[in-house]
Amino acid sequence: MTRRALLISALGGIAFAVAAAQANTDRLELTRLAVCGAALAAAAAVDLVEHRIPNGLVLPAAAACAALTLAEPVALAGLASGLALVALLLGLSLARPAALGMGDVKLALLISVGLDGHASGALLLGLALAALAGILLLVARGREAWRRALPLAPFLTVGALAALVL
Repeated sequence: MTRRALLISALGGIAFAVAAAQANTDRLELTRLAVCGAALAAAAAVDLVEHRIPNGLVLPAAAACAALTLAEPVALAGLASGLALVALLLGLSLARPAALGMGDVKLALLISVGLDGHASGALLLGLALAALAGILLLVARGREAWRRALPLAPFLTVGALAALVL
């Protein structure tokens, strides 16, 4: 990972940790959210430049967040709703791979295990922000915009942070 990616990752971890601290979370939850935020920020930076989400970044972070989630009392309803959205995104990715990549689905899994009860709101907000950006691109560039791939990781990351803050 480059220095820039490490800096972005650290800033993401700090931003999520600060949001968690404002909500008076316990240490396990604060750690889980910092890990999730660091991985989301790094994935967003890579996605913006390379239009891909690295498995070597997202999958270990998702495993760590899942372990931290299982180590504390969990709001199962919140986790279940996030995982249901991940299953829906997986189905969409399998049906229309050009519309949604598997990296985006894995990122949604990270958000689901990392944000626990906030996951479904984070995913929906992130997807709504991406849709809004797509609409704005269509208005600005017309039919040419249909040919552009829109990286979802930055939108999902902003949606995740906003779901924590709101």
